Amino acid sequence: MKKIISFALLITLGLVFFQCKNSNTQQVAEAEAKARAAQAKLDSIERANRQPTPEERQQAKQDMEEGKMPSVSIKERGKVNPVDEGQASPSFRDFRRGLITAIEDKNVSYLMERVSDKIKYSFTENDGKEGFKKAWGLDVNSTESGIWQELKKILSLGGNFEDPEKTIFTAPYVHTTFTQGYDPNEYAVVTGQGVRMREKSSRSSRNLDVLSYDIVRLLPNPSPRVERIGKERHPWIKIQTESGTEGYVYGKYIHSPTDNRVSFEKDGEDWKMFLFLKGSEADASPTESVPDTLN
Repeated sequence: MKKIISFALLITLGLVFFQCKNSNTQQVAEAEAKARAAQAKLDSIERANRQPTPEERQQAKQDMEEGKMPSVSIKERGKVNPVDEGQASPSFRDFRRGLITAIEDKNVSYLMERVSDKIKYSFTENDGKEGFKKAWGLDVNSTESGIWQELKKILSLGGNFEDPEKTIFTAPYVHTTFTQGYDPNEYAVVTGQGVRMREKSSRSSRNLDVLSYDIVRLLPNPSPRVERIGKERHPWIKIQTESGTEGYVYGKYIHSPTDNRVSFEKDGEDWKMFLFLKGSEADASPTESVPDTLN
């Protein structure tokens, strides 16, 4: 009997040792993955903080004056100037061009073919491509989904590669290069040049100021007025400038670092959208990932 008990104990200890070994292996793998992600983030920050050469600075200023996206970001106090590193990768540039065309055509099939099976679209529940499709109303009356307007806006706002190999791209630039020292939940960026700030939430209202890539404070505005201008409908956002002036900016021309952002990863010769998310880990709640259905 003692031999049987001893043998059983040995088997039990062996199983425990095997489980611990596997657990340690899994923990090590998870730690390594986190370390790689952290290093990629540091590399991205270092590239974002790199000071452009005088020639790059001059070209970037010229691009902004002409309404183009510069390939480097110029640091200015109180501003987040635009940048688009996507131009540096021919494969991503072509991919994005095709995606924008599909968005303008509201082509659901084309879009979904370029969505990863593991797409993250919520901090709470993620049910893959089908869950993403339902969350944005692409399964029923897809032409009325707010995703078309939102994706078009985001992709027009440049972005940055998150790794030296240029295999992960995140947009918009507001999310990737937002200035430290400002609370991303309280501040946003005016994403255009010569954007008018109005006294009231109407384009016919008196002009108070003209803003270009300025960081502004978001003010409480429980029931924002939504206005259609051209083919788009956006709310008027109540803001306060650095000088203390309060007014309204049309929502098309303002973006918060915690607003929707999108990330793409190179998968062989293709690119896949693996993240389309709003909010932050710190303040995430089920209501914060509800898609905008203004359209």
